[in-house]
Amino acid sequence: MFPTTLPSTLILAARRVWNHRLLMACLLAGLIAAVALLSSIPLYADAVHHRLMQGELTEEGTYRPPFAFLWRYIGAWHGDIAWDAYAPIDEYLAQQAPAVVGLPLDIQVRHVRTTNLRLFPATETQTFAAREPLLWTSLGFVSGLADHVQLIEGEFPGDDASGADVEVLISQTLAEQVGLQVGERYVLFAQGRDAAQIPVRIAGVWRPLNAQDPFWFYQPSSFDEVLLTSEPAFTTGVLPKLEKPIDVAVWYQVFDGSRVRTPDVPRLLDGVKIVEARATALLNNTTLDASPVQALQTYSQAARLLTVVLTIFGMPVLMLVLYFIGQVAGMVVRRGQGEVALLRSRGATRAQVLFIHLLEFSLVGAIGLIVGLLLGAVLAQLMGQMRSFLDSSPGTSAGEAPLLIVLSWTALWYGLAGVGLAVLASLLPALAASRHTIITFKWEQARALRRPFWQRYFIDLLLSAVSLYGLFVLRGQQTIALVGQGDDPFSNPLLVLVPALFCFSLALLFMRVFPALMSGLAWLADRLPGMVVLLTLRQVARSAGQYIGPLLLLIVTLSLATFTASMAATLDGHLHDQVYYQVGADMNLAELGQSTESPDRPALPGEQPVTLARAEGEPRWLFLPVSEHLRVPGVKAAARAGDYQATSNIGGRQQSGRLLGVDWTDFTQVAFFRLDFAANDSLGGLMNQLALKRSHILVSRSFLARNNLSIGDPLRLTVNVEDVFEPVDFIVAAALDLFPTLYPQDGPFFVANLDYVHESLGETFPYDVWLSTDPSVRGEDIVAGVRDLGLAVVTVSDARATMTAEQMRPERQGPFGLLSVGFLAAAALTVLGFLVYAVVSFQRRFIELGMLRAVGLSVVQMAAFLAGEQITLVLVGVGIGTGLGVAASNVFIPFLQVGAGKTAQVPPFVVHIAWDKLWIIYAVFGAMFLVAV
Repeated sequence: MFPTTLPSTLILAARRVWNHRLLMACLLAGLIAAVALLSSIPLYADAVHHRLMQGELTEEGTYRPPFAFLWRYIGAWHGDIAWDAYAPIDEYLAQQAPAVVGLPLDIQVRHVRTTNLRLFPATETQTFAAREPLLWTSLGFVSGLADHVQLIEGEFPGDDASGADVEVLISQTLAEQVGLQVGERYVLFAQGRDAAQIPVRIAGVWRPLNAQDPFWFYQPSSFDEVLLTSEPAFTTGVLPKLEKPIDVAVWYQVFDGSRVRTPDVPRLLDGVKIVEARATALLNNTTLDASPVQALQTYSQAARLLTVVLTIFGMPVLMLVLYFIGQVAGMVVRRGQGEVALLRSRGATRAQVLFIHLLEFSLVGAIGLIVGLLLGAVLAQLMGQMRSFLDSSPGTSAGEAPLLIVLSWTALWYGLAGVGLAVLASLLPALAASRHTIITFKWEQARALRRPFWQRYFIDLLLSAVSLYGLFVLRGQQTIALVGQGDDPFSNPLLVLVPALFCFSLALLFMRVFPALMSGLAWLADRLPGMVVLLTLRQVARSAGQYIGPLLLLIVTLSLATFTASMAATLDGHLHDQVYYQVGADMNLAELGQSTESPDRPALPGEQPVTLARAEGEPRWLFLPVSEHLRVPGVKAAARAGDYQATSNIGGRQQSGRLLGVDWTDFTQVAFFRLDFAANDSLGGLMNQLALKRSHILVSRSFLARNNLSIGDPLRLTVNVEDVFEPVDFIVAAALDLFPTLYPQDGPFFVANLDYVHESLGETFPYDVWLSTDPSVRGEDIVAGVRDLGLAVVTVSDARATMTAEQMRPERQGPFGLLSVGFLAAAALTVLGFLVYAVVSFQRRFIELGMLRAVGLSVVQMAAFLAGEQITLVLVGVGIGTGLGVAASNVFIPFLQVGAGKTAQVPPFVVHIAWDKLWIIYAVFGAMFLVAV
């Protein structure tokens, strides 16, 4: 009798889960992986952009915390106001606004001051009109001041000033400049018809405890000429004297925004708009002068965009996980299909059967959601440590604090989406099984195994056609960038989706020929001695359809891993070549020597600088030997390189370009160079050409072709350095296609001996110094050491620091981090899938294996036969997966070189197959499969 109540259905579903607990545990692993991968995407995007936003706000505010709000009214611009106009907005901003903003309030400071008043000694009040005041100053209060200043002498002002002097604090700076003393009495005179007088007494002298304290909304020096009192003393001693006592009003609030994430931003911005509108209504011309509003808007947009991009990047890995879930769910359904057929025969509808399976998978999904969200936070943290694919080696950013991962509603929704997709993938096998009664189930068992549906409906051929069309489009566009996505390949998820479709479709096509391939190998094995190999190949060939699931999972996982690792190696290699081509070496220091034309003394105000005349024959610049750089710890080699303007005049046509003068003896020890820069000539060979004759010069190949010049021809260039123009005669020694720091887009380029150039010019001019450095020594320390030698370093280019900063960009780090953790998850599930398949297969073939044992196969032969099946599948999967990955790399990676700037296309792209990473991947798979076997 089919259960009709929900409690009994739940009990039935729970029993079925327990009966298939091992398979359900595997299904749970897939669900956890799906939820973790999806939820890690918004967690990482929120955390990394939150860290960037905090840094941006801190840099902008310097002395203000990231979530600081500064409301201000300036009477000098809009007129002084009375206390009655101030009180309503003060009450609102101080008491009601924090609740509207909706963040925990850490610091609140209120500041009010009068307009500038004249300060006179109390004994001279009768003659003040005819005298100049001691100073113009204002009188005000800062709430909470006592906890953030140190009294050098005196005491804090009292609260009651109704019938006596107003006690005030003065800054240490003001006391020293004007000579004010504690205990002295003064009078403040206001301008206007009432000419109000406010008697004051110096109660104490203060200085800030910590000028960098977040309490200070302005720098403490801003209050050096302000007389500060308490708020009660201000209301009792100042308000009765002045009609409009408030010239400046400031409300400063610092909130705790450490847990603000993308879903919170719209509500937070709405709250700020409400407060801003209410504040303006209460006191017109009140402005919000400092806030994180702009940074929050940028952060929200950037985090959403990164989340979308990463989601699309993660689709191939997610599809692998869902495929694994579908395979395991199919095993669960097949093991219980007899029971399902019995229920259908007794009157259960297909909907009721599907509902039972839905309850089963939902019970597992609930556990997967909880564990997956927790694991997603761990994966997001791991993504934040990745520099490249499967590379978490620390860079210069390693000192940064770990990402602050905060579970958000977006992550929860992503996790629920993962559960929903996983449950849907699990229900597909159940949907097919629910149509069978006990009779049709027996008929189905008696029929021969049918081909998979994607073969019956030629889906593999359709997907292959789509991937080929994508390749055709890419070849036509010569770029993989989406319109409007800029020049960053990481902003375009197609760089993973199209190759993934390519690998997947070809893997499906291989499944069509796999049975024939195994049959051919079995035919060969039949002609060889030995029984085990023949049995293994015949078993695989005869039951090829049963191996499609795990084999396809292995092929696609390895092909994507191969492509991703090669893509990472290529992009990292191209980044290295781009940066080093631009910098020239590990470090490039633009230095100045000591000028002999410097003034003999500093010019006084109003005077013109007096420049010493150089003696005849005296050089304009004096330089220390470049070898002095070797005294700096971390410097392994140093070479000079002078980059100057050069103009040729051939056949009456002038062409401007760049001339790089180098030290041929030291240059090879520091410079970056690739063989394709000079038609496979090495850098050492090129420097030898310069060494053969001082007037030899290396010339860009395009310049030689355009002017019909050949090796050995003379060439005269007019060199321009520091407004000195001199013709220099050279002899063409070799042709260059590219050379570090020299871009063809800037015109023809030349490389010559620096000493010969300087001699031809008549003196030595400033040059750059290229350094080869120790990677373990920071660039900042090396620059500081060079400056300690007395060398003037104007600008610094650090190749390693530039590379690390680029690798740690969220747009680059996120995709590689997601693909890394996705591969690890897919690899683990692939091995788990093989293990589960092996166990289920051996259980299903228990009688068959027993018969083989009975007919005479030894224990060793049986072990070799059973292990041989797994090894054959693994070898086939590894071989085909690697081949597809290498093919996808060679076909699609060249399209990733995008960008319109000269640095984007120079030097040209070189595809690297990451064999070093592949051997690691093979080792991981091999170890896991050994455990499984």
